[in-house]
Amino acid sequence: MTAPPLVRRFRSTIGFRSESADRVMKQVTETKARACQWKKMHRRHVVVMDAVAVVAAVTVAQFARFGVPDSTGPGVGDHWRYVTACSVILAVIWLAALRLQESWDLSLTGIGSEEYRRVVTSTAWAFGIIAVTDLLLQLGLVRGYLAIALPVGLAGLLAGRHFLRRDLARKRSRGAFTSQVVVLGKPHSVIALCNTFNRCSHAGYRVVGACLPDYEGKVGLEIDTRTGPVPVLGNQHSVAEVVSLTNADALAVTSAEHLGHEHMRTLTWQLDSLGTDLIVMPGMVDIVGPRLKIRPIDNMPLFHVARPRHDRALRYHKRFFDLALGTIALILLSPVMLMAAVSIKCNDGGPVFFRQERVGYNGIRFRMIKFRTMRPESEAQLEMERIVSGQSEAIFYKSATDSRITSIGRWLRKTSIDEIPQLFNVLAGSMSIVGPRPLVPGEGSSVEYFIERRGLVKPGITGLWQVSGRSDISAAERIRLDHFYVDNWSYVQDLMIILRTVRTVLQGHGAY
Repeated sequence: MTAPPLVRRFRSTIGFRSESADRVMKQVTETKARACQWKKMHRRHVVVMDAVAVVAAVTVAQFARFGVPDSTGPGVGDHWRYVTACSVILAVIWLAALRLQESWDLSLTGIGSEEYRRVVTSTAWAFGIIAVTDLLLQLGLVRGYLAIALPVGLAGLLAGRHFLRRDLARKRSRGAFTSQVVVLGKPHSVIALCNTFNRCSHAGYRVVGACLPDYEGKVGLEIDTRTGPVPVLGNQHSVAEVVSLTNADALAVTSAEHLGHEHMRTLTWQLDSLGTDLIVMPGMVDIVGPRLKIRPIDNMPLFHVARPRHDRALRYHKRFFDLALGTIALILLSPVMLMAAVSIKCNDGGPVFFRQERVGYNGIRFRMIKFRTMRPESEAQLEMERIVSGQSEAIFYKSATDSRITSIGRWLRKTSIDEIPQLFNVLAGSMSIVGPRPLVPGEGSSVEYFIERRGLVKPGITGLWQVSGRSDISAAERIRLDHFYVDNWSYVQDLMIILRTVRTVLQGHGAY
């Protein structure tokens, strides 16, 4: 089949190798037509799932608080109709808040915590409006009704979003429901972004080509990435044509310094006419949305990066959360703790608990408590184990074949039961439920700013690196994740980590 004249002219202009062109054009034309369909379908699923959760919440609250109406009672029908009308109004306001907070925006769904944050914010706004209206107009809504509808609805909304996110991630792992992207930038930044998209396949971006600044059309030029070669299709002056020919859903700009303000503005107009999204990669990494604010000066948008949130009020809120959740968890898990203690004692007759000095908040040292998983006096053999495992110079020591671990200890580590006694550290105030793992004194001291930044928050029982691969991830990735948590702490992130911890523990990956 002969290529269209525009495609042939484009190939000739940039000297693009025909084999690569055929491959790219075939891929993009097959999936572009389905792109709009899956976006509309997924948005429809999100809206329907939210509506079901909201309607179910107000229905459950109405029946739980007021019971089944008795048609024989005087005035019961009028009261039930009044309560039903209030439930309908609450549901409408709730869904309107979700819409106004743009929680159905497809750029947010499926990845990150911003989607969940907007759901929580929308719920807070909806119930705030209802509460104020009830107070001013004396509607007579019973607090018990709202107290039931709020947690039931919020749990349903978050569960529904999580289910849809998992379903979307599974489809994207098979190559479906993805957005085709052309990347504009220098080779090293193109490679970095392509590798990021590959690592985060659940984000749903697939790079179909690249445009390099001042590219002069060398025949067959391709950029090697972890997922394979990415063909170079043009330069900064032919971006719009490349986007049009590849039918890309988005253009990702890794650096705008080579474009200039006028060119960038013209490019946004061209992309708008093509119906293509524009993604601009800032020159900063590991800083998430809540800390980034756009403040225009003389019509020039500037990113303002807010300082990390570590003020006293937030620490008090986090402490209250730790006390509440820690107490509940300790009560519920007490039978498991008893079973573990008996198993350890029967295994070798040694002590049940293992206590070790760790570094906590502001560098203050404390005694961390765990169930003992190693043979007694195993600390004296640590240096020998590091040498045997080839980790004598490692920043953090973890070995799946550590000979000091007992048989029952290996099972306790696999199930993370050995960590449960740290709930006592949480109640004592030296640890938190969520946070970077507490370090042994001297551990990580060779990494610049690592100890100082970690000291801004309390160490936790679980954290980002535990739910991101645990002991299987590299030291560099663990350091990055710890920094990310400290710099971008939020309630929503803590909640997400706790939910992911349950899944990680059940899977048992990376636990040794």
